[in-house]
Amino acid sequence: MRKTRIRCDTVEAPARKSLGWAFLFLLLLPTPATPQADGDPVQMGTYRILHSQILGEDRTLQVLLPRGYEEGELGYPVVYLFYSDNLLGYYAQTVNDLYDLTTNLMPPVILVGIENVQRYRDLLPTPNFSGEGGQADRFLRFIREELFPFVEAEYRTEPYRIMVGPQAAAVFGTYAFIEEPETFDAFILNDPCRPDAEGETLCEELVALSATPAAAGKYFAVSHDAGDRRWDMERLEALEQGFGAQAHEGFRWQIRTDPDWPFFLAPVDIRTPLLDLFADYPFASMEDAESLSEILDHYQGLSEEIGFKVIPPNLVLTMVGARLTNQGSYQASLEVLTHLAELYPAAMDGPWQLANLHREMGDTATAIRYYQECVSRDPNMSFARTWLQRLGGGGG
Repeated sequence: MRKTRIRCDTVEAPARKSLGWAFLFLLLLPTPATPQADGDPVQMGTYRILHSQILGEDRTLQVLLPRGYEEGELGYPVVYLFYSDNLLGYYAQTVNDLYDLTTNLMPPVILVGIENVQRYRDLLPTPNFSGEGGQADRFLRFIREELFPFVEAEYRTEPYRIMVGPQAAAVFGTYAFIEEPETFDAFILNDPCRPDAEGETLCEELVALSATPAAAGKYFAVSHDAGDRRWDMERLEALEQGFGAQAHEGFRWQIRTDPDWPFFLAPVDIRTPLLDLFADYPFASMEDAESLSEILDHYQGLSEEIGFKVIPPNLVLTMVGARLTNQGSYQASLEVLTHLAELYPAAMDGPWQLANLHREMGDTATAIRYYQECVSRDPNMSFARTWLQRLGGGGG
């Protein structure tokens, strides 16, 4: 199957601490009045249309690729976001959080949003109080047999899947975990203990599963906001107690409640679970590392712990390489910065730092070559032009 290479530029602009820019993009660009076609642009990502034989209908996906995806060869874990048709809420919030966190707090990921068609029909394993639901088994087949193969054939992925499930998708996530634990590696859900028409929930089965080896290596995070008064908090408290008493030692979990949330529609707390899931990702020794091997050892250990290949982030390699250059540890810096340029060929950090390193080493010809590369990529890079003029390499 062909490989698509789709640029996703609009995610670069949102402010890091606010959804303001994300909302502005979405408000200024009109929502399509007709169903999207395969390859149509979405404001923060790209629409893809996947026809499902199992569901007998087209499903609209929203795919956001990490920065530098097109120019590199790295693979990425995948976050599957349900309810992504809520562009001003769940989708924009997720994009904003990932933009913040994937600098140095968690690995970069591919985001795949799954839009609803008939959410209760698809996501609830049994009918709800209004009689809707009961086809979650069919939707799970779609996820496993059609969605995953499509995404993993079209994009470069690592074997690690994170599900983000708002509202009824939280129940579906619990159902998927119970029925086929291997479907996702991590779950970030709203309250999964919402009752069906008979007043029953899946959470007793969830507690039982958490005590088995099938739960080893899995991560399960739940957020619930007490402003949503329809649901009994006692069920979540029982889930927390059950996990605490029975969960397998290899099963990681987190339950967070917010008693002060005043509104009906609760957000999904994505940021807190992702920080918890990838708590060991940040490289705490940026001020002390003396070699590339120290950095690689850290991320190799994390790869073995979490189950997929974790790559050192651009920021870590850049900061450590620049510090080693300033300390006069030129050979160590060269190893770090060469690795940076190889891993992230689209980033400006590699040639810029290598230019500075070779200038400090007295290798003027190589420094000029790297400064010229910087200017060729960004003609407005004034610092590179200034150094070219000073070193006699032009700058015009």
